[in-house]
Amino acid sequence: MLALRDFTAADDEALIAWAPTAQALMLFAGETLVFPLTSPQLQALRDTQDLYAWTAYVTPDADVPVGHAEVVRTGPDSGRLARIVLDPSRRGAGLGRALVVAAIERAEGLGLTALDLRVYEGNDPAIRTYLGLGFVDAGPMASDPSVRIFTRAPR
Repeated sequence: MLALRDFTAADDEALIAWAPTAQALMLFAGETLVFPLTSPQLQALRDTQDLYAWTAYVTPDADVPVGHAEVVRTGPDSGRLARIVLDPSRRGAGLGRALVVAAIERAEGLGLTALDLRVYEGNDPAIRTYLGLGFVDAGPMASDPSVRIFTRAPR
């Protein structure tokens, strides 16, 4: 079973390894992080107000990261799911959906009931996951048409 715990500096090495190329980092973080990914960049995320970051693991092995997810508070009851990634060696096993569900549950636990996210066109596995979880394609981002905005209304 997949679970989340707080993202700590001990997780940096795994997350950095999951973004071995500029393209992989771009799919993970857009233009918010710079290749090569470094621990100081990740620490800056941990220090960001209104950003909540988690490391995913398969119980009971909490010391072995298998994924990462964040949510950024964008309003009193709204947030943006951000920087969601799975260990490439764990993809295709159904963990992506479980990771997004766990992140949504954490966001809701923070009182964030209206959620959105951004995803690059062509990232079909992620898009299928988001659509399957009730997100709706709201169209391209004005500043970068290769990025699509997905929204999820409060339940």
